[in-house]
Amino acid sequence: MSTDDQEQAEDTRRNSPQSLLTIFCLLVALLLGSLTYYYSGIQYIALFITGILIGFTLFHARFGFASVYRQLIETGNTQMLRAHMLMLATAATLFAPIFIFELGFFDAHPSPALSPLSTGLFVGSFLFGFGMEMGSGLAPSSLYKAEGGRTAMILTLFGFTSGATAGAAHFGFWNESLPAASEFSLATDTALGYPGAWGVQLAIFITLAIGSYIYKKRTHPPLLPALPSATGWKQIIFGSWPLWAGATVLALLNALVLLIRGEPWVLTSAFSVWGAKIVEFLGMDASGWGYWGAVEDLEALHLPVWMNSTSVLNFGVIIGTFITLTLGGLIRFAKIPLYIGVMALGGGLLMGYGATIAFGANVGAYFSGIASFSLHAWIWTIMAILGVYTAYYLERLFDFTRAGSKGKG
Repeated sequence: MSTDDQEQAEDTRRNSPQSLLTIFCLLVALLLGSLTYYYSGIQYIALFITGILIGFTLFHARFGFASVYRQLIETGNTQMLRAHMLMLATAATLFAPIFIFELGFFDAHPSPALSPLSTGLFVGSFLFGFGMEMGSGLAPSSLYKAEGGRTAMILTLFGFTSGATAGAAHFGFWNESLPAASEFSLATDTALGYPGAWGVQLAIFITLAIGSYIYKKRTHPPLLPALPSATGWKQIIFGSWPLWAGATVLALLNALVLLIRGEPWVLTSAFSVWGAKIVEFLGMDASGWGYWGAVEDLEALHLPVWMNSTSVLNFGVIIGTFITLTLGGLIRFAKIPLYIGVMALGGGLLMGYGATIAFGANVGAYFSGIASFSLHAWIWTIMAILGVYTAYYLERLFDFTRAGSKGKG
């Protein structure tokens, strides 16, 4: 059996749960939950639990925010694209009445994920898209996966945190020194209102979904690879979910986040806060960065992370993902070639830097931004896709895939 065949066989069978690692993750979750309750109370506990559910859903549905772009250009597969349209349509449908009637738990007042139309938006979203393709191996996912995927993901995560910190330090230059326009809502800054903006976006989602389905019928691209599965109730805990289920649940959970804390799910700002805290710990001053006040309050730099809602939410997402990995027996690492490590680290740096100066990434700018009817989110999406296409074109031009595969059996 070839290496690729072995990898595919490993991915399509369900491994035994890693019980000790699962217990360890649960203990960490209990510790994080206790600290969160001590510092911030029941509202943040609700946010932490919601984050765990998001992490659980992301993995079980194998729902990728980055992979949708790669699949379109690498194989022409449009399954994930249609799932994204369902997710965005569901989220926008849930968000609209929350904003209209100002619904919220714990006395939270909902505010949409709107951001300025700045130079940083255009540059950062392009860099993010480029880094997203690069951080995924700058090659088809099968090759990347066969050469030590989870090990490379650690390097990408380290690079993302470093890039997000640098982006926060340079935030003022990209978004204040250079040309910028104010945030723009398709709902409140036009005559459409929330019902009209919802109708316009829904029409776009339906058009893209139908168009991608027609494309599929005409071109017959390869289907997504088979995923580990199970039967009955075990499928919920151990198996893979249909894409439509993942899309729907993620939209519901994002709406729940909006109700609990008054803002939708965002991801990148937590990494910027964590990186800035490390900078402060090392004796450098991060308090003068233009990032504070524009994205996060300065107090987030000095207060415990348990009092920062974005950090608490994303701690939950990370814990939920790791628990799910251990239940599926999927915590494993492998030695990776140097070029894969370099690309993973470099891609992470570009993603973190780009997301920070562009006011968000796949979650805060794309998912939550479009569901909030922000023009910024649509511009971000277009520029990020251009970045992916550019990286993919360079990968093909310089033949990185074959260059990295020489000598493989």
